[in-house]
Amino acid sequence: MNRLFSNISDMKFLSYAVMVYMLLALIWWTILLTRNNTLLHQTNIELIKTQNLNSHDGYKNDVTVLIESVNEDYANKKNMILGEGIVFGISLILGLWFIQKAYSQAIENTKVQKNFLLSVTHELKSPIASINLITETLQKRKLSSDQASELYSSILGESKRLESLVTNLLVAARLDNSYSYNFEKCDLLEITNRVIKSLNIESNNDEIEIESYKPNPMVYGDRESLISVFTNLIENSIKYSSSPAKIKVSIIEKNLYVGINIADRGYGIPDNEKTKATKQFYRIGNEETRKTKGTGLGLYIVSKIIEAHNGVLNIKDNNPRGTIVEVTLPIKQKI
Repeated sequence: MNRLFSNISDMKFLSYAVMVYMLLALIWWTILLTRNNTLLHQTNIELIKTQNLNSHDGYKNDVTVLIESVNEDYANKKNMILGEGIVFGISLILGLWFIQKAYSQAIENTKVQKNFLLSVTHELKSPIASINLITETLQKRKLSSDQASELYSSILGESKRLESLVTNLLVAARLDNSYSYNFEKCDLLEITNRVIKSLNIESNNDEIEIESYKPNPMVYGDRESLISVFTNLIENSIKYSSSPAKIKVSIIEKNLYVGINIADRGYGIPDNEKTKATKQFYRIGNEETRKTKGTGLGLYIVSKIIEAHNGVLNIKDNNPRGTIVEVTLPIKQKI
């Protein structure tokens, strides 16, 4: 990774050196062309005056016209040299700006990918290590049925965590390669309850309140994708809240749309991070010091799915603390 940074930096400074050389060369050639143009102008004037002294009277009457023509030609060439020099100079400056922008973007992408690789490595190794340790414990020790049941539950929890990670990785890859959605009539309240049950909220003492203004709020959408949306949003609310988490899910029908608000009382998202939160692999902070688990794919997946459903995703602050994620989906889809 450090070698990659070094290569990018070397290319940046090499490009800068070429651009600066071209800029200096441009200035030098502009000066030379201006001097040559001035010298040529002076030579032409002297030539006209010399010819005028050695010519008949009829020619003398045309001297003024000839000098005006030479002066005009001189001014046109001078403006042309300056104009082309300015345009070329601006092009070089823009080139330097684009190089700097591309360099900054490359560094940012490299850091994001580094964080992603670190997080995925940790997220994959952690549940596997836990499952191996628990399995060895079950093999080597004689445990009571209650103790064994608790360990089996732990294995199941780690397995589901691993499954969730792999699912997100696969979904993210499919979203980038023309994912095919299957739109059908979906009950958002039923989907929400199913997601909460699958997350096994009771075991962590987390509290989730569901508020729906209709007994069966329906939309046309891809069922599995909507399950992924609710799973990622609720998991994020739990992940970025102090234990036990307190979350409120509100489902409200607004004319031709259904609004889903997921509000938590967690740590919140800084204003300067809100617009970046839905970028692929983006996570707040440094992966080596961050305590929360994740890969930076959750909100990216959510945003892509909501966009495919012609919906809108908004992130805002909760009062007095925490985050509210607002999802607005059309009841009917234009397919």
